[in-house]
This record gives sequence, C-alpha cells and structure tokens, in this order.
Amino acid sequence: YTWGELLRQVRSIAYRLTQEGVEFGDRVALIGENHPKWAAAYLGTIYRGAVMVPLDPHGEIETITNFLENSEAKVAFLSPDQTDRFRQIEEKLGRHIPAVVWNLETSSNGFHAFEDWAATDFPDDFAAQEPPAKDKDMAVLMYTSGTTGTPKGVPLTHANIVSELEGVNYVLKLSDKEKILSLLPLFHAYLQIVNLWIATTYGCEVGYLKELTPDELSKAMK
Repeated sequence: YTWGELLRQVRSIAYRLTQEGVEFGDRVALIGENHPKWAAAYLGTIYRGAVMVPLDPHGEIETITNFLENSEAKVAFLSPDQTDRFRQIEEKLGRHIPAVVWNLETSSNGFHAFEDWAATDFPDDFAAQEPPAKDKDMAVLMYTSGTTGTPKGVPLTHANIVSELEGVNYVLKLSDKEKILSLLPLFHAYLQIVNLWIATTYGCEVGYLKELTPDELSKAMK
C-alpha cells in the first residue's frame, strides 16, 4: 500500500462511518489479527472523530461481550476468522452490531465487506476538511486485562497520542527512512504507538507478518 492508497481508504472508511450514522465520539470496535486493513479501519475511525475500541481477538467471548456492552459500540470491524465468534457475542449481547469484515471469502451472511467500505466515494469537500477531533477529545478506549481486578476502560485522548509521539521522536529522531516490522498484537497500546501513530506521523514503512514463525520472521527481517 502506498501512502496515497492508505489515505484514500482512511477517508472512505471515515465517510462511510458518517453515512452509517456513526456520530462524533461514538465507539467503534476492532477485533482481528494484525493486517494492513486493521490499520486502515483504526485510522479511518479516528479520522471520523469516533473512538476506536481495539479488542483482543483471542479474548473470552464473555469478556468481549462485556467490553462491547460497556463501550456501547455502534459498529465493529472484524477479521474473517472472527465471524462465528461475533455471532455468539451478539447473542449474549442481545443486540445487533453492524460488522465490517475484511477478506471475507464466503457470502456476507449479513456482514459488510470491508473492501466496499474502503472504496466508498467521498465528496471533495470532505477530503478538504480537517478531521474534527481536538486535543481533549477521546481517540481510543483501551480495556485492561483485569489481572488485578475488574477490567476497566482506559481513555486516551488525541493529546495523549501527540505527547507519546513527541516523546518517542525526541529520543529516536525518526524519519521516513525507518522500516518497522509488526510482531506483537495490534490491540496492545505499544504496537499502536509504534505501528500506527509513529509510522503514519513520521512516514515510516510498516511490514506485517502473515504468520509468526521463525522462518517467516527471518525472511521478513531480511
């Protein structure tokens, strides 16, 4: 993906969220394995001014259900391996959440195709506008693992993100010559800082592994 292709997808997703009734500050869940489309969904949500809720794709169904209920998520982005689990989550939740799935090979069965969302036409004036969020507005809602008690939602504002970026760049002096290999799960805050915030701000190239094996890791690092 080039920067131009990614920006086009981000704006398409942001505009489609608007068309689907996702308002400024609404929560949007993201459940899936590491993938460039995970990144596009994340960035498109934040571009819209909605709040991203990244969740562990291997989390317990009961736990994810609680997080979706607590966050009041309006839409969910999913990897294709999450569709069966998501149906179970909806049953427990007792309400329907529109879900957008990337690389869905079978019939949609009620799911939206990510590729359609990422190709949504948007007007020129939408692209010309600055994204609506300000420093104090929430950008991401991170849920703790709950190892020391009941899991809690931790809000991160756009100012929090900028502060992280400035602190990291003060030490590393980043440029568009950097290449970043994605290893840890993207639902972790650390990987979001490195793979999404730093990369898209300083123009770094990001690589994703199809599978985390010694052979694939060795090839990717070379």
